[in-house]
Amino acid sequence: MSDPIITFDHVVKEFKTRGRGANIARAVDDVSLTIDRGDIFGIIGYSGAGKSTLVRLINALERPTSGTVTVLGTDITSLSETKLRPIRQKIGMIFQQFNLFSTKTVAQNIAYPLQLDHWRKDYQDRRVNELLEFVGLSEHANKYPSQLSGGQKQRVGIARALIMNPKLIIADECISALDVSIQAQVVNLMKDIQQETGTAYLFIAHDLSMVKYISDRIGVLHL
Repeated sequence: MSDPIITFDHVVKEFKTRGRGANIARAVDDVSLTIDRGDIFGIIGYSGAGKSTLVRLINALERPTSGTVTVLGTDITSLSETKLRPIRQKIGMIFQQFNLFSTKTVAQNIAYPLQLDHWRKDYQDRRVNELLEFVGLSEHANKYPSQLSGGQKQRVGIARALIMNPKLIIADECISALDVSIQAQVVNLMKDIQQETGTAYLFIAHDLSMVKYISDRIGVLHL
């Protein structure tokens, strides 16, 4: 029996275009999909097909024009920011450009979500050390992002995404900035994480071969 973690039910998202003679642009057009707990669900599509908008709908950074988005059993379509906060904490994000703080060490970057949520320092240190070992960066804990390779930076991003024990990780074009030789290493690490923790993944990319390699199921967004 399926156990949905995300459900899109006939979701449409439209934006008003700017300028004279403004029109309506439809970024997401009647999308229905379900992602189950423990899934690695791949989303593929050309630039402009609505992949980034889909992600923002899951985080409720955008609200659907019509249809509903259900995350972890809760319809988030019209939730207030206060009620969205605990749901967002259960979603980890891995970004294409790493989004690391250049003035923070590797350990400090990983710990940042715990600091924002005011976790005890001893728990922060213990959790960060666990994840540093898990992603193979224990010896780099006190380095800064500028001292790391692209693959190492993305491992920091993965560790930071895991720090709050999320139920879902959204990997938004997270390997496209990496050398081809490093992409498979990062993808294999994510597969290992999924097998060990059961965390669901929404893996968004434009490389069909990599999406097919990592994903249990695939959705295609058309222009």
